[in-house]
Formats: sequence, C-alpha cells, structure tokens
Amino acid sequence: MKISASEQVQSWLTALPPQRKHRVRLALRGLAKGHGDIRPLSGKLEGYNRLRIGGMRILYRQIASREILLEYANTRDVVYELFEELLHGN
Repeated sequence: MKISASEQVQSWLTALPPQRKHRVRLALRGLAKGHGDIRPLSGKLEGYNRLRIGGMRILYRQIASREILLEYANTRDVVYELFEELLHGN
C-alpha cells in the first residue's frame, strides 16, 4: 500500500519530538499493511478514517485501491474540529 501525506501532515510530523515521530512512523508502517487502531468516521467526516496513535490522530482516506492519502493530523482534543473547519470553511 502506498501512503502519501498532505503538507499539513508532513509539517506536523516534522515538528514532532523524536520519540513521538518514531511511534507515528511505526504506526504508518502498520497502516500500509492494513493494521492499527483504525476506525471509519461518520457525520460530516464520512468517507474518512482515523488512525489512533495514543493521543494523536491521523485522518486519512483511501484514494485508490492501493493508495492512502493522509489528510490531517493533530492531537485528539482538536483534530476533528480543525479538520472539519478546514473541509467546510467554517
């Protein structure tokens, strides 16, 4: 499975401290194999999924049969609201 990331996700990952960055990279390797704490989202974010990594979340969608696009990443307390605002321009 190929994984690509939006500029926001790339910047977020770059800014993480080394230990968290390592943890996220391990989780992304698992995601590429279809493993991890993954859940489909509902409501206004239907069509997206989330990957849970402790208190961090990465929101993504499958854009082709073998390709995932990481759309947005942040901490659990703000990720859903900020991504929804970004999508819907609130």
